Amino acid sequence: MKDRIAKLDALQIMDTAPEPEFDNIALVAKSLLDAPVALISLVHRNRQWFKARIGFDPTETPINQSICAHALQETELLVIPDLQLDPRSRDNPLVMDAPGIRFYAGAPIIVDGTAIGSLCVIDLQPRPEGITEAQATGLTALAAQVSAQIASRQRERGLLDKAEQENASLNQALRRSAALAQLVDAIEETDELPELLRRGSGILASVIPSTRAGFGIVDVTRETVEMQPEWRADGVPSVAGMHHFRDYGSYLEDLKRGEVVIIPDVETDPRTADSADALLAIGIRLLINVPVIQAGRFSAVGFVHSDRRAELSDEDASFIRTLADRMQAAIQHKRMQEERNLLNRELIHRVKNTLALVGAVARQTFRGTDESGRVDAFLQRLQAVAVANELLTQENWEASNLHAVITRAIAISGDAQRIVLDGPEQRLGSQAAISATMLFHELLTNSMKYGALSTLEGQVSIRWQLRQDGPHPALRLVWTESGGPAVIAPENHGFGSRIIEMGLAGNGGSEVDFAPSGLVARFHADLPELGA
Repeated sequence: MKDRIAKLDALQIMDTAPEPEFDNIALVAKSLLDAPVALISLVHRNRQWFKARIGFDPTETPINQSICAHALQETELLVIPDLQLDPRSRDNPLVMDAPGIRFYAGAPIIVDGTAIGSLCVIDLQPRPEGITEAQATGLTALAAQVSAQIASRQRERGLLDKAEQENASLNQALRRSAALAQLVDAIEETDELPELLRRGSGILASVIPSTRAGFGIVDVTRETVEMQPEWRADGVPSVAGMHHFRDYGSYLEDLKRGEVVIIPDVETDPRTADSADALLAIGIRLLINVPVIQAGRFSAVGFVHSDRRAELSDEDASFIRTLADRMQAAIQHKRMQEERNLLNRELIHRVKNTLALVGAVARQTFRGTDESGRVDAFLQRLQAVAVANELLTQENWEASNLHAVITRAIAISGDAQRIVLDGPEQRLGSQAAISATMLFHELLTNSMKYGALSTLEGQVSIRWQLRQDGPHPALRLVWTESGGPAVIAPENHGFGSRIIEMGLAGNGGSEVDFAPSGLVARFHADLPELGA
């Protein structure tokens, strides 16, 4: 019996709608035996259900009224000429009472070696002579047709199920890919940890069936979590507020270790079974917790809840952990950025203080001497170094932008209204950024003292472009002054001249033309030399 019930359950044929293929077979069986009733009967645990019925109104009967159940004990056709005389059927309510059936002939329906029911023909009159050999052969053949139809139906359903599963898997994979893309956007757009946790939990809830998603702030010493206002499905109560982890199970230790907690059913998981009532009371049957570890300490948790048990596959669990790992990596990266920015701000503050101290010492040392001009030039160069350091601090000491370097130098040394900048975006490494800042500070200072910017009509043009003249892409920059006094080449070759000679990257690549119409300085540096 167990094999029969298991087979019927696997076939999923019980209680399905009528189908012409089966109805036609029953009609042929009725005609073959010239009887008023023909049935395709499937016998389950406590009932027989009729997939097809001709001349019989009930769709099913209790198992104690099933004569077909006796047919399942036979491997061949079962024929009972008079049901009132056979000990197997004489006490059957359908024989003793209405409709008072008297004759039965049934052939077993066998699928994959298991008899699951019979194709039977019934008469209200006894047939002492039974049935002919031709009728027996025909009824057996029709039963085999029923078996073949069921097997064909099973194969078709299997193909459909496989196609549906493949489509479902593809759709799920697409949803997961979209969720990861959304998480990347959230990471790029979000600086605050609470907002990132909120969005990350919502993204996870869009893939895993859920009724609630959000995050909580953890006090690991008190073993509490303060749930923040969360996303909820309609009619689902909020869990915002303070909660003690131990009131809901023993999974806190997993979270402390940074492990993602995935519990498809709180009643069956050993970590929550003893606390299942408390979880179910607030609408949690599925529980997913994603811990946030900061400085080695469990500090926050993203969560997804559902009030229904979820059948989570290995792919689901892997996706949840992948999403959690990316969130954790993003949080750690943002934390490192915050710490680095704090350190950089402290560093630039200390650098400025040091440079200010050096300036003060210089003034005190040369007070009352005729070196005040040189002291002023020295202090201006110190200021240029401070500006370069501040610019690099804003860029995390990784790189800066050529346009920004020039603009900062102009801000402290020149008149921006009379300086034209023209060139593409170009990144500079940290060393090149400092060298370039010192270079433009020196050029601007000289122009303000002796060149084009020393008059109201003078102008400076700074233009640059990328070229591919040699083995590496190179930056070529031209500084051109016009409208100023006649240019005279300096007699002395001092520190300022050496800064200009060092060029953009601090290793040469410069050419200066003291043309009478205005200074022209050309600079060349391969991009690798610029740290770009």
